[in-house]
Amino acid sequence: MFLKNKKALKNTVGIVFLSVFVLAQSVAKAQAPSPWKKIDEKPATLNIKEGFININTPAFQLKLLKSSQTVASLESVLAKGFDFTPGELLEKRSRDGLYHLGDLNLSYRANGAGDWTKISTASKRGDVAAVTTGGSVLAAANLAGTLPAGLPLEIIRYWELINGELVLRFKLTNKSSQPIELGALGIPVIFNNVMMEKTLEQTHAENVFYDPYVGKDAGYLQVTKLTGKGPVLLAVPYGKTPFEAYRPLLDDPTPRGITFEGFYEWMPL
Repeated sequence: MFLKNKKALKNTVGIVFLSVFVLAQSVAKAQAPSPWKKIDEKPATLNIKEGFININTPAFQLKLLKSSQTVASLESVLAKGFDFTPGELLEKRSRDGLYHLGDLNLSYRANGAGDWTKISTASKRGDVAAVTTGGSVLAAANLAGTLPAGLPLEIIRYWELINGELVLRFKLTNKSSQPIELGALGIPVIFNNVMMEKTLEQTHAENVFYDPYVGKDAGYLQVTKLTGKGPVLLAVPYGKTPFEAYRPLLDDPTPRGITFEGFYEWMPL
């Protein structure tokens, strides 16, 4: 009789503990500040109000911001309404320092000597200057407006349709009279793995996971809907763009935690 009572007591205690634990979780969530609070306090600099450039390709419906010509959304024509990028967070992520697909990071120095200078198109936002398009070019821009003054490099970014495929290409030109050495070059690959403040059903419907193969000229990045079903996006090298490293963008202030591991960049150098 004593053992039966003890067993029943254990079961009862277990049930009560779980009930208290769930209640504590609910209270903690209700009282927790928004993870976006620090970002929301910063001024928006991406100039979303200037509007968008809408581009249709055989595989994608691409929307670029006119101000930056970075990606506002990238939808597969096979899954209309599903955005591979975090376009749903465009307003919140419209501040300096937050990366978007189409940004570029690099470090350089003159004559192969001295300290490296690191620059990023995301650090301090400014409008880019549209460049005349034609042929395979869908949109193009000179990025000087969103880069530091006095940069010895001219950087032009192109969105192109080549053999029916969407291509992101950067052209770097040395404007100075002395050699410029590049120490690092990174293309942020910003896709929607931001799952915070969502239900399981919402994440399955709206988010992705990505799987890199850091294989130099044979490297690729596979982006798949969280359910594992539907169209898959593959990012592969164009020309000489080896996948040499997959670096976490630790300076992007998008709140990281158990529901967001952070963004990365494809590094050909």
